[in-house]
Amino acid sequence: MKKTVTALAVLGALASPLALMSQVAAQPVAWDKADQTWLTQESQHFALSFRHGHEDDAERILNIAERVHTELLPYFKTAPKLKTQLVLVDDVDTSNGWATPAPFPQIRLYMSPPDEVSSLGSNDEWMHNLLRHEYVHIMHMELGNGAVKGLRQVFGRHAFLFPHALTPSMLLEGLAVYLETNKELGYGRLQSSHFDMQMRMEVAEGKKSLKQVLATTREQPFNSAYLYGAYFYQYLAETYGDKAIQEYLQVHSRKIIPYFFISGSAEKAFGKDFLTLWHDFDTYLDKKYADQLATLKAEQVVGQDIESNIFKQVMTTGNSGYLVNKSNGEDRPELSLLTLENGKPQWQGLVHTKGVSAMDSHPQAGIAVSRAISYVDGRLTNDIFVYRDDAWQRITSGSRFQKVRWMPNGEQLVVSRKVDGLSELWLIDAKAGGKETQLWQGAEEYVLGDYTISPNGETLVATMKDPMQGWNLTRFDFTTQKWEPLTDTKATESSPVMLSDNRVMFSADYDGVYNIYAMDLVSGELTQWTSEIGGAFAPQWLPESGLVYQAYDSAGYTLRQIAQPKAIKTFNIASQHGRYNYPPAVTKDVQKTEPKPYSALSTIYPRSWLPVVGIDDKQSLVGVSTSGTDALNRHSYSATASWDVTNNLANYNLQYQYDTRWLVGLERSYEFEKSKNHKDKYRITSEDNVTIQRSNIFNAFEDQLSLNAGAVWNRERVESEPTNSGLSAFDANNEALVGLGLAFDNREGYLNVPGTGWGHYVDFVVETNEAFKTDYKGQKYQAQWLGTWDLPSRFTLTARLGAGYADKEAKAFRLGGVKTSKEAVMFGRDTQAIRGYDDNAQRGHRYLTQRLELESWLGRVEKNWNLYPIGLGDISGSVFVDSGAMWDSGNDPKQLTGAGLQVTVEAKLGYGLTLPLSVGYAHGFDSKLGKDKVYFQVNGTF
Repeated sequence: MKKTVTALAVLGALASPLALMSQVAAQPVAWDKADQTWLTQESQHFALSFRHGHEDDAERILNIAERVHTELLPYFKTAPKLKTQLVLVDDVDTSNGWATPAPFPQIRLYMSPPDEVSSLGSNDEWMHNLLRHEYVHIMHMELGNGAVKGLRQVFGRHAFLFPHALTPSMLLEGLAVYLETNKELGYGRLQSSHFDMQMRMEVAEGKKSLKQVLATTREQPFNSAYLYGAYFYQYLAETYGDKAIQEYLQVHSRKIIPYFFISGSAEKAFGKDFLTLWHDFDTYLDKKYADQLATLKAEQVVGQDIESNIFKQVMTTGNSGYLVNKSNGEDRPELSLLTLENGKPQWQGLVHTKGVSAMDSHPQAGIAVSRAISYVDGRLTNDIFVYRDDAWQRITSGSRFQKVRWMPNGEQLVVSRKVDGLSELWLIDAKAGGKETQLWQGAEEYVLGDYTISPNGETLVATMKDPMQGWNLTRFDFTTQKWEPLTDTKATESSPVMLSDNRVMFSADYDGVYNIYAMDLVSGELTQWTSEIGGAFAPQWLPESGLVYQAYDSAGYTLRQIAQPKAIKTFNIASQHGRYNYPPAVTKDVQKTEPKPYSALSTIYPRSWLPVVGIDDKQSLVGVSTSGTDALNRHSYSATASWDVTNNLANYNLQYQYDTRWLVGLERSYEFEKSKNHKDKYRITSEDNVTIQRSNIFNAFEDQLSLNAGAVWNRERVESEPTNSGLSAFDANNEALVGLGLAFDNREGYLNVPGTGWGHYVDFVVETNEAFKTDYKGQKYQAQWLGTWDLPSRFTLTARLGAGYADKEAKAFRLGGVKTSKEAVMFGRDTQAIRGYDDNAQRGHRYLTQRLELESWLGRVEKNWNLYPIGLGDISGSVFVDSGAMWDSGNDPKQLTGAGLQVTVEAKLGYGLTLPLSVGYAHGFDSKLGKDKVYFQVNGTF
């Protein structure tokens, strides 16, 4: 009998990509440190949770949020019935945020404002821009009318009942960027020269097709969904008007399984299907940039190409050349020395790096860098390191210093950071544990960008965003600790570098295109040195080699050199004078509750449910599933329970996680084995599993080393069996293990390398059966090591060694089959894979296993199937050799070996989920146990 499920179960399956994406986005807040407490304050439409100490920020944010709500409501016509949960965090040294409608409308706000040249820098103020963008997402995804609205009343806030949330990211992010932009006042990404540059270069060098925009994740521009989406909405507004866009939003909000109705919704609103609209949009872009591109190409003055890269590189100058932190997305990052002899580049690798975000060099003191470090507690913060005498020395710990420059004396460093959203400038000793002195702290909305130190060490020149203004150059006097403005323009000036003749070199977009300029600090005279079609950024200067900068094109950035720059244009900075004078983001003080202690109970209860129905010749299941989380995403759970009415058996799966450190799981499942002597009768066996795990009890070495604890209970037994079934006896068992595990993991992933790019994983686990009375006794010991080496191009070589020992009264290990998650777990690990053999090819209380695998990237599709929620990403392949043996005391181990090959294709599902699917062939060489096996697998990374 063919298995059947209800329509609602099908809908749930189709919506699962959104559910998975929501789980990825909804990250828990960082663990609390000593004396940290959370508070919640509410306004009419929002509830904001924040740590104690941010009370003033909370007042301001709620004022801004209510203003944004009032301004956006006429566009969307409806708003969430539930208050949107805002969570303010200051544990991440990056400028970001996210929003999701499930299980309740929620927005995460990162306090750290952008401080480098990018389209994000084109804002009136960071928190207003961030709130507006993310609340557009909430208002957009929340739309639901007609049958969708009725089903929400029955099933709650389930993922499949948010039609717009199931549309391509391009339509979601594009609308948010379109509505964050204010053309009259001049802020938002659609007013940004950086955003304009990215689209200009797409047109100049070949625009992406719709199929590519819907699927791309690993090619420049990395913000394709934002870029193409925003300009697409701008085209629709200019051609059909905002009312047509609003009509499309309302029409599509009625669609159940909306994946297949995007084009129809567009045709009702715009009179054309989606593919025709995209074709017209393509033509619109060509016309929009035709004249500008013709002019720029005619006036182009660029340097000699040195090397191209997908990323903008972190650079500085050294004793004998340019220091470049080479990071290309396919090899291990490396600090390298670039020398230019007669225009020919020579590279010398110095040392491998990780997370370098800023760098400066001193002839005697060494190379100082700021490194971004990701911690298991949820924090992503920067610290200062110095490379000298062929070794790294850590200078600060937990400091959050993001920018670093040497003082001329080589004994001190000028560093900057952003804490509580405020910019700070510090002077620190260039040795571990040295003196740290704060030089300046900016008031609200003063954002310090990059800076350069004068040769005499008396001043620095920095880029600064003042309140209600853009980015300008300003000078800081170390003696008086006062700032003096050097420019006052509407341009974005960035990446200043002091020259020896009292000039400062920098990148700016005075005419809407970023180029390199040099300005005399006394006279204010400006000299333009480049005229790029895309843009010129991050200039560096050495007298013997001249100017080196990074030019943007549609594939990334290219290092270019102009040995002797010539003046393309000369003018005075006074001719560029201009001010934005943005209006204040807070227009009125709204009514709010008093802050109160945060409680997870207000948001953690279930917001949706789905029926579970399954019918086949073995069982008839009826049940429900639900899940939930709190606003801080510290508590999260899922629960599925069903009753088999045919066999009177209960199935359940319960999972609970707290703070990413505690995990509790309970599961009961059944297997049906057909009787050999009775038609349509089965032996039914049950398996119960209980898991309790406490991760990261102790951490060290940048949290790469961790101590973990776990308890696992497993019981297998026969529930029912027909008389004289003809089946072999079932080995019922009951095992309960309690253990400790020590793990080290420094593995790194790279953009264009499948799986792990480089690094090692090691664990050692000790478990005992003596904590509880079960069928087994004694101890179990297991260890494994995985090492991955970065080979040239996009190749990696991975080796694995595994070993285990169990007392004779403990449960035996099992060897055989394809790699599964059971091999990767820390506690209760009882299975070792060896491809080319059945799952239970060998059993024993001792084992040794080995694996060698060569993996390579084979190709990139990165395309969707038209508008359908299906596409392909990267394709990779591997060849492998597995071997191992399991045996008991007194027996000789019998080594089994298998070899084969595997091809992995990334399936793009639901416009956002990447699911690696593998097909492999393995041959077992043992004459009795070996087999030729073809297998299919949904990959997980370990």
